[in-house]
Amino acid sequence: MLVAIAAAGAWLYQQGLIDLLREPEAAGAVLARLGIWAPILYVLAFAALEPFFVPGVAFMVPGALFFPFPQLFLLSWLGSLGAGIVGFGFARFLARDFVERRLPRWMRGYDERLATKGLQTVVVVRLTLFLMPPAHWLLGLSQVRFPAFVAGTALGFLPGIGVMAYLIAVVGESFGDWIAAQPPAFFVAVVLVWVLLLELRRRIARRRREAGAA
Repeated sequence: MLVAIAAAGAWLYQQGLIDLLREPEAAGAVLARLGIWAPILYVLAFAALEPFFVPGVAFMVPGALFFPFPQLFLLSWLGSLGAGIVGFGFARFLARDFVERRLPRWMRGYDERLATKGLQTVVVVRLTLFLMPPAHWLLGLSQVRFPAFVAGTALGFLPGIGVMAYLIAVVGESFGDWIAAQPPAFFVAVVLVWVLLLELRRRIARRRREAGAA
């Protein structure tokens, strides 16, 4: 699977289709010409490129021009699951040393919980860090088992992908244009704020437990 997706990514780059992600209308027109192959190519491109810092919204905005909301949601969910698997495999089997040197220190705290509460922690990681590529790598470097990783990723991505697909496909193109125009730092900031809020909640809960035990 990793070889097939890597080959698909290389072919997309060689054909110049990566540049289309910056032009949603042109990318939507390409999908329309592909006919029955459009959903397959969409999922493969999402899975092959998102783990390497191509934002998921870059696929969903042009996808909304061609796919109706239910199909966009399903295909984007499958693409995000594939992206998680590619990032997981990249970290665990192909480039462990490379990833270990680049993984943020604050993310390493999840590893102990992944070893003991794999499924629950994978769901939490996906809900909080969503499609951040380092989250794929973190899970690949951890001791979590692959079945728990897949199940937790599938569950954890459902809410975020559902909301994004709805806002882009149903609310209107203006939202998609606004999201697509934001720099990567915007999404990193949003995720960090969310993580800090969760960490604050966890510390408050721990202090309450310690006070109750005392």
